[in-house]
Amino acid sequence: MSNISNSSQSIEATMSIILATGFAVLVGMHFIQQQETKSCSKEGSGNNELEWECSKCNKINTTAKRCPNCKSWKGGKRNSSAVVEERTRESNIQSNVSNAPTNNKLLLQSIPILLPSIQTQPSKYYYEVYNWYYTIIWIAIFGYIVISQCYENFTAYSYLIVCGGLALPLLLQPFVYPQGSSTTTTNEEEGTVIINPDINRPWYQRYSTKATLYLLTYSFIGNYWYTHYFYSVLKARYTMPSHRFNNVPIAMYLATHFYFCTYHVCISNGLLRYVDVTYARGWKKTMLFVYTILFLSYFTAFMETLTISSFPYYTFEDRTVAYIWGSAF
Repeated sequence: MSNISNSSQSIEATMSIILATGFAVLVGMHFIQQQETKSCSKEGSGNNELEWECSKCNKINTTAKRCPNCKSWKGGKRNSSAVVEERTRESNIQSNVSNAPTNNKLLLQSIPILLPSIQTQPSKYYYEVYNWYYTIIWIAIFGYIVISQCYENFTAYSYLIVCGGLALPLLLQPFVYPQGSSTTTTNEEEGTVIINPDINRPWYQRYSTKATLYLLTYSFIGNYWYTHYFYSVLKARYTMPSHRFNNVPIAMYLATHFYFCTYHVCISNGLLRYVDVTYARGWKKTMLFVYTILFLSYFTAFMETLTISSFPYYTFEDRTVAYIWGSAF
């Protein structure tokens, strides 16, 4: 009985730390935003010399270096030669993209997740939008399987079919559906549209192909090597029927891929991009950026372990240790 009580206290303490950390991040964001707003107010009050016109959207700005409307830099956009080349190749399929709707910037107005710029990074934009849509689908299916406990009737082949089937739309997207999402109309009167440049590229040059290959490699390394950290240190065990590779269920290699697509492509990229674009440069922003990475890593690992706790075929010798220390490493 005392062991159960101690475990509960440890979990409550961990949750308190996580909530406190999250609160600190939010306070830090608010503080930096307030400082940036005050700085902009000082620059814009009675001092027209600091005003400048954006060469891209023609907006008059009082911010120091970057246009808040289209995110262009003062004095012109700083493009590498590779970016200039790519945009030149794409000029035949894009026109007048400077008037892209502002609702394509934030995924939702209530959460700090920023999508890539559809003007300058259309391939990345459409790839992330596709992953966001598919995230809803795989989480709904996975959630139903866990809640209904239909996994009790699964065989080794059932796990392969389910995890492989959920990973397949992400693996085949670069080849079967390279546009990633429907074309976006930017101006109904002019009929201006932005389409994904991946449509006109060979499959091996597409952004989605490279991203998929990277995530496949990353998930393979994590399962093949890092899973044994959980086996050795946290005494974790997969006990469901499965086909295995290096003593790790092959189904987990597949499941990790669509999980990583949600975590790395959607959530992590969106949050870090929001911090990078929204706040002014300086040591406060650097600290917030690093702090966000650490918090996001720990919180995601913790929630991953917590949400899978109802699945009885992934066990730990000491679940409290897995929650607290396993999430950190």
